[in-house]
Amino acid sequence: MRTSASQLARLALLLAVAGWLLPAGAADAKPDRKKSQAAMLRGRKADDAGQRAEAIAAYTEAIQADGSNVEARLARGRDYQATGDRQKAQADFDQAIETQPGGAENYQARGDFFAAIGQAERAIHDYSLAINLKLERTEVYTARGKAYTEVRQFEKAEEDFTQAIKLRLDNPEPYLGRGIARAEQRKYREAVEDFDSCIGRKPDYEECWTERALGFIGFSDFTHASTDLNEALKLNKEDVRAWRVRGAVRERLGDDKGALIDYTEALKLDPKDARVYMARSAVYVRMKMYTESLEDRQQAAQLDPKNPEVYVARGGSYHLLGQHDKGIEDRTRAIGLSPTSPLGWTARGNAYFLLGRWDEALSDLEQAVKLDPSNAETKQLRAVAQARVDQAVKDLHAKEVAPETGNVTLPVPASAPATPATPNPLPPATAPKVKAPARPKPPVALPPLPGIPAATAAEYQQQGRKLIQEEHFAQAIEPLTQALKLDPALATAFNARGYAYVRLKKLKPAIADFDQAIMLNPKYANAYTNRAAARRAAGDKAGAEADQAKAREFLKTKAK
Repeated sequence: MRTSASQLARLALLLAVAGWLLPAGAADAKPDRKKSQAAMLRGRKADDAGQRAEAIAAYTEAIQADGSNVEARLARGRDYQATGDRQKAQADFDQAIETQPGGAENYQARGDFFAAIGQAERAIHDYSLAINLKLERTEVYTARGKAYTEVRQFEKAEEDFTQAIKLRLDNPEPYLGRGIARAEQRKYREAVEDFDSCIGRKPDYEECWTERALGFIGFSDFTHASTDLNEALKLNKEDVRAWRVRGAVRERLGDDKGALIDYTEALKLDPKDARVYMARSAVYVRMKMYTESLEDRQQAAQLDPKNPEVYVARGGSYHLLGQHDKGIEDRTRAIGLSPTSPLGWTARGNAYFLLGRWDEALSDLEQAVKLDPSNAETKQLRAVAQARVDQAVKDLHAKEVAPETGNVTLPVPASAPATPATPNPLPPATAPKVKAPARPKPPVALPPLPGIPAATAAEYQQQGRKLIQEEHFAQAIEPLTQALKLDPALATAFNARGYAYVRLKKLKPAIADFDQAIMLNPKYANAYTNRAAARRAAGDKAGAEADQAKAREFLKTKAK
């Protein structure tokens, strides 16, 4: 088939027009790699000098000179990311992968980008592609391990950190990451070993000290946790988490004043943390600083107005200050925020109970038990509230059926003699007595409960011991303290309260109570045994062994 002359002329015209529209040399443009590399070097120097805008301009020139310069695209993408321009950053990383789909480093770079912007799942995908392309480096496994930690896949995270450690033993990062992953799986002792390795490789790595403290807390070693947090704060006084956690540790060690200082420092660094206001308010309550406690809980309510726990706590502060209507109002608000949670119902039920409003208490406690059938303490309080209501109904019924004989004058029987005129008459011996219906028996006394005063030191002690038997150690402290206020020479109460403190890990006040019990009764074998346990937990091995020997001595003497 022949091409006509007119068709050839038309084709020539089209090519000529195309030539006019395209820039000179575009038709045969070739990558200028030399120019691209020179621009790339200028970009790196600008980055090193902190001149990000100039660096981006240089990398752009490098890409224009050679569109296949993937290194320039990655560098520009990182700079766009640093300036907050995520869209342009991702476009550069995507283009780098499209240009060089077999480049493992490209996937690593985009994975780092996704990890930085909180898209952990996409980061895991890219890191996995990089690893599959044989980029088996410690930093890639570490990065994927961190991403797995973010999505709470802790077993996979632990595996990745372990592989990172095998690839490079001297890097502290994977030890830190694996320790965190293990702690999340409650492998606290293994976690502490990893944090040991992290600190051994980098002693000034403040985060490792803080994380190791959390590991110690996992198995209740608050003494070592406190030491690590002290070191962390020496390295970085701006670490709000270290202040916050040390405050909690000091509480466990019975140092409320120290806890107060730490929580206050944490709030100076982060005045918008409602959790710390709540923690400090609880310390204020124990120190009987009720006004300060209320102020903290009011601040927490402003910062976290949809948290029912805040209103339950603030309601408690109002009750302690005698403002019961406000206390009930706050606990009602907590129920409104979370009606399917037993928290608000239990709290308001307790408040009604202590105010003697038995029927309202019973209604709330029944609802709490429905929502949390396993709570034995709430069930016990509900039973007592039911008993109080039943007794009140019986008392009311008895009043209704009792005759009003005291207000009615009965006629004198005909057989009774006339009233004698003698000044000192004897009572008529033969006069029949009118037998009124028997009145109901007085209500049966109910056993004391937490929050209901007992009458004597012995009753307070009995109440405290019962709570200890039920493993309500925190609640047992108050009745035992009341017993000792009434009878400061009650050695058994000191011993019981000391035991409760031990179970709460408050070793300092526990040992003080055992000391007092032994001072009051120098042959108190059980007090020596308990103090031995407390001393051993506090690290005083010699003191513990001496106490145990004394206990054995007195037990042998008693046996003889």
